[in-house]
Amino acid sequence: MITPGFFGLYNAHRGLIAAQNALSTINHNVSNANTPGYSRQRVDLMAYNAYAFPNNSQLNAGQIGQGPILQQVTRMRDQFLDAQFRLSNSALGRNESTRDVLKQLEGILNEPSTSGVNDALQSFFDSAQALSVNPQNAAVRSTFVQQALDLVDVFQQQALQLSDLRQNLVGSPLSPNSFGTSQLAITVSDINQKLASIAALNQNIVSIKASGAAPNDLLDQRDKLLDDLSNLVDIDVTYYDNGQIDLNIAGQTMIRGVNQLDSLQALENTGAAPTPDDVPALVSTVNGGVVLNDGTGDEITSGKIKAILDMGGNDPNLSSVRNLMGKLDTLMGTVVDQLNILQVGQVAPPLPAGRDQNGNLATDALFLNDATLNPGQTLNIFHWKVNPAILADPKLIAAAIDDSTVAGGFAGVGDGRNALAMAQLKNQTFANLGTGLVDYFNSTTAKLGIDSQSYKNGSQNQKNLNMSVEQQRQSISGVNIDEETIDLLRYQRMLEATSKTISILDQVTQSIIGLVN
Repeated sequence: MITPGFFGLYNAHRGLIAAQNALSTINHNVSNANTPGYSRQRVDLMAYNAYAFPNNSQLNAGQIGQGPILQQVTRMRDQFLDAQFRLSNSALGRNESTRDVLKQLEGILNEPSTSGVNDALQSFFDSAQALSVNPQNAAVRSTFVQQALDLVDVFQQQALQLSDLRQNLVGSPLSPNSFGTSQLAITVSDINQKLASIAALNQNIVSIKASGAAPNDLLDQRDKLLDDLSNLVDIDVTYYDNGQIDLNIAGQTMIRGVNQLDSLQALENTGAAPTPDDVPALVSTVNGGVVLNDGTGDEITSGKIKAILDMGGNDPNLSSVRNLMGKLDTLMGTVVDQLNILQVGQVAPPLPAGRDQNGNLATDALFLNDATLNPGQTLNIFHWKVNPAILADPKLIAAAIDDSTVAGGFAGVGDGRNALAMAQLKNQTFANLGTGLVDYFNSTTAKLGIDSQSYKNGSQNQKNLNMSVEQQRQSISGVNIDEETIDLLRYQRMLEATSKTISILDQVTQSIIGLVN
C-alpha cells in the first residue's frame, strides 16, 4: 500500500498546528493565572479522519491515520458551584454591609464615653442632686441649667447624626436630591450597569457560538459580572445551550436571552403603606413598575442592597438607624415629660406644681417643644429645647415642693425637695420604657452591640463559606502553574518531534527528486 507523495507532510503539518494551538492555550492560561474570573482552558485534540484507499479489488490491512486536529478549546467551569458561590456571595454582601452600618451606629452612640447620652444623663441628675442640697445657690442653679442644655444637645446631636446616616443610606424628604445620591441609588445604578453589560455580552456570546467558535473569554467576563452582581442583590440565572442566559431579580425578569427587559430604580416613598417613616425609599422595576421592598409580593432578600434597605428602614427586630432614633426619642421624651411634670404639675392624675426660688408656683416648663427647630423632622427629639425663660432666670426652677403644711405652701429658699424628686427620676421605672431611664438606654446600646457582634461573626462565617466554595471552583477553573508546566513540556516535545518529522520527510522528498533528476 503506497500513500500519496505528500501524505506524511500533511500529517505532520496537522500535528504541528495542533501542538502550536496547545502551546498557545497553555500560554494563555499561564498569562491569566492571576486574572480575577479567568477559567482555565483545555485543548481537546482528536484524530483526523483516517485515509481510506479507493481500492475495491483488494482488502487493505487497515486505514492510515492523518494526524490530530483541534476539536475544541474547553473552558473548565462548574455551573453548580457557580450557583452555590453566588448564593453565598449574596449573603456575604448583606452581612458585611449590615455589619459596616452597625459599626457606624456604635461610633455615633459612642458608649461608654464621657460625651454620650449616659454621661449626659448622669451629669444632669447629679446637678439636680446638688440643687436639692443648695437650692438657694445661684451657681448651683446655673449649673443645673447648663446640664439641661448639654442633655438636650447630646440627644439632638446624636439624633441628627443618625438622621444624616439614614439620608446617606436611603435618602430623606428633607433633601429630595438625596434619593438620587444615596448609597441605595448608587447601588441600584451599579446593578443596572452590570445588567447592561451582561445583556451586551449575551448578544456577542450567542453570535460567536452560532458561528461554531467558543467565546470562552467572553463567558468568563459574563460570569465575573454575575459574581459581582450577586454581591449586590440576589439573582437567579438560567443557562441555555446556545450560550444565552435569563436573569431574574426578586422574581422579575431583567434579562431574557439577548434582550434586557428591565432595570431597577430607587424612588422616594410617597405612599401611605408602608409609610415613608418606615420605608423612606422604594426599589422598583423601571418598565414593570413592580416594587420590590414594600412587603406585598416578591421581595429583595439578600445582597448589599437588602442591607441598605434594612438599616435605612424601621425593622423593630434590628438595631436600624430609624429604630435607634425612635429609642432616643422615647427616652428623651420620657425625661423631659417627667421633669416638666415635677416643674409645673399636671391635670390628670392631678399633681401640684413645684415652687420657684421666689416661692411662686412654677408656670414655666423646663423644656419646650419648638417645631421651628430642625424643621421637617417628624420626631420630637429634634424639637425639644430648654425654656428661654429658665435660661434667662434660673430662679424660676422649681426646686421646692408646694407644701400644704406650711403657710403659703413655701417652706423657704432652702427647700430642695422637688429638685430631689427630679434627681430620683434616674432610678425610677417607667411603664412606657419597661425599666428605668439609664437601664433603657443601656439595653438599647447592648442590643446594638449584640447585633453588631452577630453580623461581624456572621460576616466572617459567610466569608469562610465563600472561600470554601471558591476553593472548590478554583480546583476546577483555576490555573495550576505546575500542571501547565507539565503540559507545556509535553506539547513542546510534540512540536519538536513533529518538526523533526517534517525535516526528515523533506530530506526524503529531496532525495527522491534527486534520484528522478
